Formats: sequence, C-alpha cells, structure tokens
Amino acid sequence: MAKEFQARDIFSLGPKFRISTNGIAPGQDGTSVYAMYTVTNNNDVNLMGMNESGNFRILNDKSIEIVAGNKNSEKGVDVTIVGMNGDVTITAMSNGSIRIKGKNVMIEAIEDIDLKAGRNITASCGSGRILMKANKIDQDGLSGNVVERNFTNQCFEKSPVGKLAIRDLQLDEAPTIGS
Repeated sequence: MAKEFQARDIFSLGPKFRISTNGIAPGQDGTSVYAMYTVTNNNDVNLMGMNESGNFRILNDKSIEIVAGNKNSEKGVDVTIVGMNGDVTITAMSNGSIRIKGKNVMIEAIEDIDLKAGRNITASCGSGRILMKANKIDQDGLSGNVVERNFTNQCFEKSPVGKLAIRDLQLDEAPTIGS
C-alpha cells in the first residue's frame, strides 16, 4: 500500500530565507507542517517551525533576545511563560549560568521548593536579614556554627565530658602562642 503525501511547497526569497510546508521526511517528532529557514553570511542558521506532533521549535546558532514592555504600565507584566500541563525547564549547557535579576525576585510554589547544588549554596544579603519561618526547621551537617550535632559532639555526647562542655570549648578563642 503506497503512502500518499501532499506536495512539498517551498517559498524562497533568495539564498538566505525560505519557508517550506508539508515536509515529507519524517523527523523525531513527525513530518514538518512548516519550517522557516534563514542563514547569515557567516553561516549562522535560524530554524523555526512546527511538526505534525504539534511541537513548535525555535533553533538559533547564536543568541535569542526577547524584549517587551517599553510602553507597558509600570505594574504591568511584560513577559509571560506558561506551561499548561507539563514542566517548564531552563537549562544552561556546558559552563553557562542561569541568572535571574530584578528589583525583587519572588519564587512561589504551591507545594515544595527544592534547592540542590553540587558544591555550595550561598545566601547573603546587604543590610537586611535572612529570615526562615516554618512549623519545623531541621538542619543536618558535620560542622559549622549552626550545626548542633556535629562530628565532635557525636563523639563525646555519651561520655562523662559531655557535648555541652565540648561546645563551650569550641566557642572559646583559640589559645595564642606563649600564653
């Protein structure tokens, strides 16, 4: 049984810009409904299009800039990104960083916020304070000035010396040479 395809249409405005519809080569997400292709003199490519699975893609060899709100009211929302039923992911590959900057930055979750780092998590503020409010706050670590159950305290907690005496020793200033 032969599969029937509508004819592919290509609309070209010179060597740097073209639009194609009804692509017949199946890709990862099905055949192409449309694709817009542009290229610069340095062979930097921009592809934008939609396939039969309903996925829309923008692929660009260099940066993508979104600027909005020049004439919006001061309290207006300039850019909105909404995921209706799935996740929204932002990934910086290789050595890239993800930066979020604003007068105030608010992160709000209906349920949980998880922070995970391969090395350090640093929270600092200028002249303000860091405030944590909760029904229950737990901490766990091997050392530090907030850690109650550190390695030294664990070693001495059941000994006659006691962990409070060890804690008091740790808080005293270190002895100076010649004293």
